[in-house]
Amino acid sequence: MASPGQGQNSDTCDISIGLVLSGGGSKSLAQIGALRVIEEAGVKIDYIAGTSMGAIIGALYSLGYSVDEIEEYMRKVDWDALLNNEIPRNRLSYFDRKSDSRYLLTLPVHDGKVNLPTGLNYAQYILKQLNYLTQQCHQYADFSEFPIPFLCVATNLEDGSMKVFEEGNLSDALRASAAFPSLFTPYEIDGELYADGGLVNNYPVEPLKEKGIEYIIGVDVQDFLYKKDELNSVMRILEQTSSFVNARQYQDQIQFTDLLIKPDLHEASITTFDLFDTIIARGEKAAREQLAPLLALAKSDTSAPINRAQCTALPLDTFYVADIKIEGIKSSSEEFILGKLRVKEGHVCTIEKLDRGLDQLYGSKYFKHVNYSLTPVDTGYRITLSVKEEEALTLFRLGLHYDDDFKTALLLNYTQRNILFKNSRFSAEIALSQNPRANIHYYVDRGLVPTLGFSFRTNRFTYRIYDENRDPVAQSNYFDFSTDLFLQSTIYDAFAIGAGIEFDGVVLSDDLSKIQTDTGYSSYLNYYGFIDFDSFNDANYPTHGSKFSAKAKIIGRQEKFNTFYEPSSVIDVEFRQAMSFGKRVSMVAGSKFITTVGPDLDYPYNIFLGSMGKNYINYITPFIGYRYMELIGRTALVVRVDLNIEFLKNHYVMVKANAGKLENSIQNTLESNIVLDGYSLGYSYDSPIGPLEISVAGSTNHKDVYSYVSLGFWF
Repeated sequence: MASPGQGQNSDTCDISIGLVLSGGGSKSLAQIGALRVIEEAGVKIDYIAGTSMGAIIGALYSLGYSVDEIEEYMRKVDWDALLNNEIPRNRLSYFDRKSDSRYLLTLPVHDGKVNLPTGLNYAQYILKQLNYLTQQCHQYADFSEFPIPFLCVATNLEDGSMKVFEEGNLSDALRASAAFPSLFTPYEIDGELYADGGLVNNYPVEPLKEKGIEYIIGVDVQDFLYKKDELNSVMRILEQTSSFVNARQYQDQIQFTDLLIKPDLHEASITTFDLFDTIIARGEKAAREQLAPLLALAKSDTSAPINRAQCTALPLDTFYVADIKIEGIKSSSEEFILGKLRVKEGHVCTIEKLDRGLDQLYGSKYFKHVNYSLTPVDTGYRITLSVKEEEALTLFRLGLHYDDDFKTALLLNYTQRNILFKNSRFSAEIALSQNPRANIHYYVDRGLVPTLGFSFRTNRFTYRIYDENRDPVAQSNYFDFSTDLFLQSTIYDAFAIGAGIEFDGVVLSDDLSKIQTDTGYSSYLNYYGFIDFDSFNDANYPTHGSKFSAKAKIIGRQEKFNTFYEPSSVIDVEFRQAMSFGKRVSMVAGSKFITTVGPDLDYPYNIFLGSMGKNYINYITPFIGYRYMELIGRTALVVRVDLNIEFLKNHYVMVKANAGKLENSIQNTLESNIVLDGYSLGYSYDSPIGPLEISVAGSTNHKDVYSYVSLGFWF
């Protein structure tokens, strides 16, 4: 390693100093702490090279961000969302949020073949953040014109060669450099496919030496290599497999490093962003151990550090939209894209609004990624959207679920978009179970414009009938099939309003019965209208948002379409509100009202209360403290509160309670019955295969105690 000023004729001179930042995922946060010490020492950096996460931190510093600003923006990142590529549920399309959190595995179908995904996610969240943070790049022709010249490396996935990015779209280059295999999909630039630069050079000293840089400072956060007993997680195994080449190259690269800063990060991995403060502190500690040579280097270098106060690096939060340009369209239409984006030319736009629009566009599921840049024009800024359309518009999806009502079910789903019409969606699925069910759905997403849709469903399950003493007196089978034609409009992907006609066939049969029950086949011709609103941010553990639905249905029994009986009507209204109290406590409170208008309903359409499941059909409604379909009536009012307390990450204590009244006959009034109640205490774990919930429930109206178990995503 060379000493400061080595080879020069005096103690002070103009030394070209380069900074190399290795890749390392969350471990690269240590480079923020190291940069703080390097800056405090007064070292003037002339060139920066980085790989992966090190490239991102290096790029921001090159653009003129201060160390504190880099740390501040990194603290704002939702790292869980980044690693999972999570788009907030309330920014998905209306129909996609209805199927959100239903599937355990999604496989693309391309050219008639079911394929494995090219990565766990397309890293749209990362790309969107990079677009924002590198917003001011428009003022530079290439990376060498940054306040501190910059380069980063990626791996050409076709031939394994190293690609050095020094020009072009900075956010594209950084996204390519950080495309860690299996975790993020490869990224295409100008027809070439790139993966993480760490595959070929995770510590890029050589490109800086080729620039004629005389003195190299390196901040290296790599581990070479893990021992057998340290390979105890998927992330560490992935790190190990991508490090073999680097382990051999490392010694070649390290010999050109004049000052090495290597933090002790033995407990960290590429995804331990929860150790944020610890990792930054370790980087600062390692740099302070090198403070003496850093001070000597600063003293020997005659050039002055850049004045960051004069750099235009921070992104705009508000701007005037003069123009919108869209690139990459093949199958979609500009009208569809602008309708999802909801940003208009000739208006002032906030980054928050643009961010929401990008999520809604990506949430339509028609695109692998949505990239944007801002460019100044005479009257404001041009938004250039670059979209990469999803090639596999056909998906095969799997779901798995168990609950005490319907037992184990395997869900098989086939979804195809753009069939017959653009922006259309066809979905067919079947749940294989001892209580099987199936659904077919087709619609065209035209937003506010009313669109004709089609759906078909069938269900089969066993249920019990109870007497006034709460004893089971019959075990019966329910089987139905229904076909719907409907008109529907969606507003801002949150509201749906529509009306339809339904043909429903129902077969009831008894297994065991102590009483006379209604059995046989009945058919119905029904008419309905509805409005539905859903802004929950999460399907399983919402912390904000609300749900409102109202549906009125006229139910008419008929025979062979020539004999029609006097119809009845049902009005069903439900409202739920999610709220949070700090980071660990959330609550969902709501009420549901269902009433019958006209003659008593046939058995399949009665109002049933009981059990703790979800997604029941018709007017079967969960009610804590009672068994599935135990209570029956023609009018019901239910009020419910669910409290979730996250005592450890992804582990919850659940406290639930409900109260209600049920009218049992046409002569009774809602107020005439006793107040029904129920409460439960449970534990929930948000597991990789879906929520595990174990609850114990009871009621003050009886002495029985019930348990309820469910596992997996609800469908």
